[in-house]
Amino acid sequence: MPPRSWSCVQVLVWSLALAASTSAVAAAPVPASVPLSAAGAEPSFPYTVTAASRDTLIALGRRFLADPQQWPQVQAFNQIADPRRLAVGTVLRIPVRLLAKESVPAQVLSVSGDVRGADGRAVAEGQAVPQGDSLRTGDGQATVRLVDGTVLRLRPSTAVQVDASQRLPRVGGVLSGVRVQEGQIEVKAQKAVNAGLPGFSVSTPQGLLGVRGTEFRVAVDGLAEVTRSEVLEGQVAADGHDGKPGQRVHAGFGVVVDRTGAVQPPVPLLVAPEVAGLPVLQERVLVRMPIVAQPGAVAYLGQIAADTRFEPVLQTVRAEVRGGAAELRFAGLPDGRYVLRVRAEDARGLQGLDAQHTLTLKARPEPPLPTAPAVGAILTATQVGFTWTANQDARSYRWQLADSEDFRAPLQDRHGLDATTLSVGDLPPGVYHWRLASERNPSDQGPFGAVQRLELRALPVPLPPPVVGTGGIRLAWEGLPGQTFEVEFARDARFAAVELARQTTALALDVTLPGTGRYFVRLRARDPDGYLGPYTAPQQFDIPHCLRDGQGGCTTSHAGSPVLIEP
Repeated sequence: MPPRSWSCVQVLVWSLALAASTSAVAAAPVPASVPLSAAGAEPSFPYTVTAASRDTLIALGRRFLADPQQWPQVQAFNQIADPRRLAVGTVLRIPVRLLAKESVPAQVLSVSGDVRGADGRAVAEGQAVPQGDSLRTGDGQATVRLVDGTVLRLRPSTAVQVDASQRLPRVGGVLSGVRVQEGQIEVKAQKAVNAGLPGFSVSTPQGLLGVRGTEFRVAVDGLAEVTRSEVLEGQVAADGHDGKPGQRVHAGFGVVVDRTGAVQPPVPLLVAPEVAGLPVLQERVLVRMPIVAQPGAVAYLGQIAADTRFEPVLQTVRAEVRGGAAELRFAGLPDGRYVLRVRAEDARGLQGLDAQHTLTLKARPEPPLPTAPAVGAILTATQVGFTWTANQDARSYRWQLADSEDFRAPLQDRHGLDATTLSVGDLPPGVYHWRLASERNPSDQGPFGAVQRLELRALPVPLPPPVVGTGGIRLAWEGLPGQTFEVEFARDARFAAVELARQTTALALDVTLPGTGRYFVRLRARDPDGYLGPYTAPQQFDIPHCLRDGQGGCTTSHAGSPVLIEP
């Protein structure tokens, strides 16, 4: 029998590997490619007796076995009457459990996020994972290389144990296998070095098995108690536990093993999604990728990485199909170039073929928030004052004014503005559009913010001077239909203590602050499906100190201007 650390399902995959092997080549002393046959379900190594070797079972025991004295077990296994007389051409089957072995740990190639070992400690790149040890990913991911060169990619919320990780030095082979308790792994299995030995296997609580020379995925759903596998290259042999009939799954097909161990018939995987129309430039901190749903898709999985190797995967998200579409959202990525990998998921939970899309994220420095004029303001003036919040990540600002929303031919385009105010005169009546961007330096500009609309009308008969308000401010921003916005005001950029908070569905806010002096403002959006996006960078503004009347308003002079006082 195999060692106790090997599960019964691994024995099944070994027997499948044996049945799949059809060529026989006699070799002395060790055959390189001989069909592996087993007595019952036990895996064994084939050895062909040659005239030159003058083999006996006692000599073979000293040559191949971990304990040479166990040669009688080889005799019984092969039903040989005389251990000293072996006919030339006889193919002996030596149980793998008796062969001499050397433990060789697996190795962690890369780690991102929270990944821990069996002792609960964080796992580091380059760390060894001995046979019997396990790895568990939280929100992180890991890539592991096994003794035979097989590479496993562990996705978030996955628990894997290294079941077999041994070298067979006397026969030139290895034993390699893992058990997936829950979560998902992606496998790039190596082709067998010695076709007569058991191949790489994956076992799960339901009994899903894999063999060498194959690229496939395995997912264990602990809640539903099912195993799912999708084959991308080669073949996978899938068997349920308790001897339930198996299936051979070819590339482009997937299979489900239910909680009883029954293996469902393989089904075609969903084709790769259409990604040609996805945006190649993202200019907001929250990256949104809208996917038009294909027939049969109930959800989409998106993975994002720095290059096409996807080593490591930086983020993995899943979005359900709603109204014929899904939206993949990635938050917290620094500016840079990325590759997105997308696949569809069907009603069985099987994931389809991958599509890739290259994009560039350039969202920083974030644009400032316009504060005046108000959104859609109608003014009777030729001199207009534009104001906005200060972005601490910017050294200057860029302001544009146009008579159309596309800004193909701006009327004015000003770079390197140090202040957060700009006065523009001699504007004739009409409809205008304006927008802002932050600049780190002349060669590093962030994206433009929301386009603001402004209408100027001819000046009527002069009116009395305006009266200063009571410490209020108006803000405007961009958003999507159905979003709710959370706006916070604080005295410091860290927002250690929030002075005032407001919630609105509008794209603008007119609010009175509880005092004068310097304030910081930030906001975030909640999508209709409940997804809460990240906060914008803090923006800064000042409420002037003025002499207050009994109603809290600023006292004005005879000339109509506020009476200012020192802070």
